[in-house]
Parts: sequence; structure tokens; C-alpha cells
Amino acid sequence: MGTRSYIAKQIGDDRYLTISCQLDGYPEEVGATLVKAYSTPEKVDALLALGDLYYLCEKLAPDSGHHDFNAPQPGVTVAYQRDDGCSGCEAVVKTFEELSAPNWPLVEYVYIYHPDGQWCYMPTGNPEVGLRNLKGDLETGMIQCSKPLDLGELMDM
Repeated sequence: MGTRSYIAKQIGDDRYLTISCQLDGYPEEVGATLVKAYSTPEKVDALLALGDLYYLCEKLAPDSGHHDFNAPQPGVTVAYQRDDGCSGCEAVVKTFEELSAPNWPLVEYVYIYHPDGQWCYMPTGNPEVGLRNLKGDLETGMIQCSKPLDLGELMDM
């Protein structure tokens, strides 16, 4: 099972264009890649245009040659729609409430690109932490962790 995350861009007052990412959702993985490779609105827009991801890498587009879900090129992001032909994987608009209390119970981290060009994150299941500056926490090693979901809670969903 992967560490799932939401990746979003604030596009208005309480409006966030959002995709999900299935693997490596920890701040040290997805978060660090977002800070390093997706630091401009244009790059974030190109990322969100791919829709839901299997995993995130620094490169969005494959080089010429074969690249798909089962045989991805090294270092290239794998997207469900582009690389596996899945439908219904497009980015969707969510509210902050929907992001902070995801209906997909296995989302552990939420990453939000703000209009000021900064990435913030929050661990789910740990509301007292709130939104945190991603780059700052990565630099200081002060990463906040998500609260593990109780297996009983998962079975009740």
C-alpha cells in the first residue's frame, strides 16, 4: 500500500484544483520533488493537467521512445490517464474542508501551491498541526507526520 497524497493549487477563495498521487506521498519524497521541480505556476499547471498520478518524479514528459504505466522511463512522472489510459482521473476542484478531511481515507498528506509561489502541506488526521511551510520544514527537518488511521475506523467507512 502506498502513501497517498493530494496535490493542489489554490485557484480562488476556498477553491483548490486537486489531483491525487498514490505513492511516496511523504514530505521527504513528493514534498521535496514539488519544492525542487514544481516551483512556478506554469510547472504546477502542467503537473495538474496530467490528472491523478501513480507517482511523481522531477520530469513530467517522457523522452521520445516507449513510456507507459507498465514500462515507465526512469525519472518520469507516471499519470493514470496519460500512461495507463484510465478515465475519470482529471483534476477536480475541492474546498479546503474537503482537502483537510479527505473522503478517501488513505490520503496522508495534502500539498497546496499558493498564489505567493510557496508550497504548504498538512498531514491528515492531525488537525492541530494546520498548514505548514513545506520548504521550511524540509530545510529544518521539522516534518509533521500524519496520524495513522485506526483500522477499526477504516472498516467503518
